[in-house]
Amino acid sequence: MKKILLVGICAAFAGALSAQKIADTNPANKNVVLEEFTGKTCGYCPDGHKKGDEFSAANPGRVVLINIHCGNYASGTPNYNVMLGGSNYGNDLYRQPGVNLRGFPAGTVNRTLFSASSQDQGNPGTAQSRGSWSSTGATVMTEASPVNVAVRGYYDPTTFKLYVQVEAYYTADEANALNKINVGVMQDKIWGPQSGGSNFYPAKYDASKAPNSYRHDHMLREVLTGQWGEDITTTSKGSLYSKIYVWDVPQMINSIPVVPADLSVYAFVAEGQQTVISGDVSHVVVQGGKVDPENPQNPLSIGEAKVINNVNVYPNPTLNVATLDLYSDVNTELTFKIVSVTGQVITSFNQQVDLGNNKVELDLSAYESGYYFIELSDETGVITRQRLIKR
Repeated sequence: MKKILLVGICAAFAGALSAQKIADTNPANKNVVLEEFTGKTCGYCPDGHKKGDEFSAANPGRVVLINIHCGNYASGTPNYNVMLGGSNYGNDLYRQPGVNLRGFPAGTVNRTLFSASSQDQGNPGTAQSRGSWSSTGATVMTEASPVNVAVRGYYDPTTFKLYVQVEAYYTADEANALNKINVGVMQDKIWGPQSGGSNFYPAKYDASKAPNSYRHDHMLREVLTGQWGEDITTTSKGSLYSKIYVWDVPQMINSIPVVPADLSVYAFVAEGQQTVISGDVSHVVVQGGKVDPENPQNPLSIGEAKVINNVNVYPNPTLNVATLDLYSDVNTELTFKIVSVTGQVITSFNQQVDLGNNKVELDLSAYESGYYFIELSDETGVITRQRLIKR
């Protein structure tokens, strides 16, 4: 099974500000949620990526970019589509009534109808061509929002779980008694093929990496709340929706490695299947050890003053030798184990690490190709576990 979605904490209630942690309680304008429909064989799509990035850079903290690979331009290998059960999320999204997409790249700005900017002028829908995203987005940002949305993501390297903390605080009564919360996961730095990359977005093109010469960012990888989101049933002024989602992070999605440090999470509130009110996005924090499921922003204590963090193994995948970087708050001795996916300890050794940054080389040249775990432990038990792919 690719993933398991677990519900950690869920509450939707009024007047419970003591539980609110991350959402702003002051009235604010809407943030833009740009859902960009794209594909790797679409020659003009890199220009859409560039225009979306430029718009976001000009409005820091106000724009949620979600690149959704779908349609005929996304067919073939590599497979960047997101499947929910047996259904293609992106295809279902852009083919719904009221979108009226007529060509790629296309995007919806808060799933809102801007008739003059619609791709289909004969039957206007929410789909827009890339030239109008910044102007319609600027209009959205001038509008008052009844709800402030906040999202944070924390990855536990010992359990391979991603904890996504979501809050929606209503600063005013929303016109609809029922809203929808949508939550998902994106990934940056996915190198792959892309038609038109060198022409339209050379900053993300590297010919030396051919055939995977284009860097895909904020690519949608997983949706945690289903096709149209989950219900928010209390939308009156002063109410707070709070929930922690837990995602078992897979090693690969459609043969593409999932790198926790390159993940980001988003959340947005919609009035239904259309009309997004506001949203938020943030990069995932990779914690240095086990996290408290109810407070994932706080790593659990791992014994006295010993804290190991900033753990990173590279290159990953590797052919022969990998390097493990870590930071230690103390001088201590650690046990390093390389473990197979079946739980067999392939090798084990102890090594002293010093206060500060440390590097440990791991020689895998004699190992078979496949997946391995690198475990770091002390007398208190396993501190962290990293995944490593041997080619």
